[in-house]
Amino acid sequence: MSTKYFIYLFIFITSLTFSQSRIRALANEGMEQAYNFQLVQAEKTYEKIINEFPNSPEGYYRTALLHFWIYIGSRDPGEYQVFIKFADIAQEKIDKQLNKNQKDYYTNYIAGNLMLFRAMAQATNGQSVDAFWSSKNAVNYLEESLKIKPNFYDAYLGLGLLDYAMSFVPDFLKWAVNLTGLTSDKNRGLRYIKIAYNKGIYSKTEAQFHLAKIYSDYLSEYDSAYTLLQNLIAKYPQNGLFGYQYAVSLIKGKNVEYANSVLNNVIKLRNKKIPQITALAYYRKGEIYFKKNNFKEAIKNYEMFLDLSRELDLTGIAALNTAISYKMLNKEEDFKQYLLLAKNGNQDIFEDTYALKKSENYLENGISDEELFLYKIKNNLDVGNYRYVYNTLTNSKENFTNDLKALQLIYLAEAEQKIGKNKEAIETCNEIFEMKIHKEKWIMPMSKLIYANANFNLGNKEEAKEFLLKAENENDYDFKDFIQSKIEFLKRRIK
Repeated sequence: MSTKYFIYLFIFITSLTFSQSRIRALANEGMEQAYNFQLVQAEKTYEKIINEFPNSPEGYYRTALLHFWIYIGSRDPGEYQVFIKFADIAQEKIDKQLNKNQKDYYTNYIAGNLMLFRAMAQATNGQSVDAFWSSKNAVNYLEESLKIKPNFYDAYLGLGLLDYAMSFVPDFLKWAVNLTGLTSDKNRGLRYIKIAYNKGIYSKTEAQFHLAKIYSDYLSEYDSAYTLLQNLIAKYPQNGLFGYQYAVSLIKGKNVEYANSVLNNVIKLRNKKIPQITALAYYRKGEIYFKKNNFKEAIKNYEMFLDLSRELDLTGIAALNTAISYKMLNKEEDFKQYLLLAKNGNQDIFEDTYALKKSENYLENGISDEELFLYKIKNNLDVGNYRYVYNTLTNSKENFTNDLKALQLIYLAEAEQKIGKNKEAIETCNEIFEMKIHKEKWIMPMSKLIYANANFNLGNKEEAKEFLLKAENENDYDFKDFIQSKIEFLKRRIK
């Protein structure tokens, strides 16, 4: 072989290595800008990749993902079309790359991620069956990437997210999951996401965010969520999504005052390309003031959310809580007006189906003073005023009947367990077990959960396990996801 050949080979390899290094450097720069919501700058950086390396899928892939997130945060149909345009071009480039080299683990990885985002876009637009097929394709690409390079840990993120998400598919869509051959395993999904977070290179930030969301929304491990989100906010202070999720975690952890200040910062950011985050921040502020029984401020913030929101999600529950706030202020006409609006939310999410059911009941039967009293009690529970709830309910002279009596007892049991009166909580739960509940059927699994928690606190581990299993088996009513998150938390404590 001639010396000239070796020189050409050396130049080719050096050129290829330089190209890959340059693409990677630009992609990393754009990703950092995107994570900090410097979206215009990020797009310009991705344009450099497209202009310098038109045959590489990287620039088109990154631009597609950028417009997907803008679409989710704006619900602008034009952004959806831009996402599809760049996703299609990226897929063409991917196919050409893989035709040349099927063993390209990185191209398989971005192909899998692109399919995952396509699935999310299709699901958002109600194309559920298409979304499942795209999810299946995503799994195939990501598994191929790991087959080629087993220690390429970034590929675990997409697999983990799909594993976790598929476990929440409603029963009426299970046939589509079976048709595509997709599987679900929440524990495996969580493990995969942790692998991507701990060992990944390109997906670490996204894995950190998703892990925090799972800790907060599905496992009730709020301290773990706080730590992950605080680190993200410190690194990307302009990212309103990270701030918003941090506030949600704080609200769930009953730290509402700090959550309110975090939301104020999110609102100040006012990213024009992603206005939905600003709208949602007002929704959460409304939720905080509602829980604090400050109904004037709750109305103000809920109405801001309803004016600004570009999607139906949570508009039903926001309108219901606004109606109840007006009722608390003795404004009957406004109460009825917002009850009608509460029927218009997104019936694919629990909060809005719950709002529809409640609003129809209140429009037909009205709402009693006893129910309004119990709303205030529940609000005090939600901000951690357990001693107040305990004292108020033990001294209450209200004559509760039927489901309202069950509500009184479940709130009392929770307060008792939280302030360390575990034996009293067990007695209160036993009283609930003897009741016949007609509408608020979620009370039964919740009472089993409180009973399990109280026994665990008293050292009765086997009793706690038994009633935790009963709670999980019966948990098929309102607040299912919330109750399940508390079940998962106790499971982990017992283990």
